[in-house]
Amino acid sequence: MKKRIVVVDDDDDILQIIRYILEEKGYLVDAVTDILSFNKLGNVKPDLILLDDWLSDGYGHLLCRALKQNRQTKTIPVVLISAKNDIECIAEKSHADDYIPKPFDLDFFMDKVQSWLSPHQNALRPD
Repeated sequence: MKKRIVVVDDDDDILQIIRYILEEKGYLVDAVTDILSFNKLGNVKPDLILLDDWLSDGYGHLLCRALKQNRQTKTIPVVLISAKNDIECIAEKSHADDYIPKPFDLDFFMDKVQSWLSPHQNALRPD
């Protein structure tokens, strides 16, 4: 079964590039530009969430914190993406599983994505 990834980024160009790359690698991708659209995904339970920190209607790290406090979503890996210098600290405080600094190299990006979707990583996640 294909792995599902939700990507949230308010920069439509970046969003479309990420979507294209992930779909070419065989992933199912839901790409949205803001928190409101993310919330409209409803019962979609992705295998990974890639979340920009600076969104038009809020902050990704606050959404991440809420996801990690929710019993139904706390085990979904969340990777924050940001150009902020303190993204490592922000990711840690919001309980993100990982982070990717912008700008990023596509090989580095895919290595991060694949590491969170590997069978070994999934075996470590409690349901």
